Amino acid sequence: MRKSPIVVVLLIAGAALGASSFADEPKVEGDLKSLQGEWVSKDSQGESFWTFKGNHLSIKTPDRAYEMTITLDPKQTPEKHIDFEVLDDSPNAKGTKAAGIYKLDGEEVKIAFAGPDAERPTEYKTDPVNSFAFELKKKKK
Repeated sequence: MRKSPIVVVLLIAGAALGASSFADEPKVEGDLKSLQGEWVSKDSQGESFWTFKGNHLSIKTPDRAYEMTITLDPKQTPEKHIDFEVLDDSPNAKGTKAAGIYKLDGEEVKIAFAGPDAERPTEYKTDPVNSFAFELKKKKK
């Protein structure tokens, strides 16, 4: 059965509209590209696994899991900015937003982010009320 030209045009237009929905996703380049893949951090509670895929971040700690989107602003100084928005379908901290800083150095990255109602941190240190800091190492394949 042959489709009419109108149906073909509608199918092409629908495909084009569907593709444009990807325009909201940032291009995976620069620092965002460097972050892609699996990273590991260690602290007193054990190992945590950070998986970056596009602008999506999954974190699995020994007792919690988080699903979020991240936004990078590598042009900020003196420290580059990273913002987190925990997704509504995340197992923990649904809807939470946090402002942070990051420093990327090859196979290592430092990240610090604000605690509840705190300002964006300016240092890579943990203060249980104001900020949480992590040192991540690229997971070997």
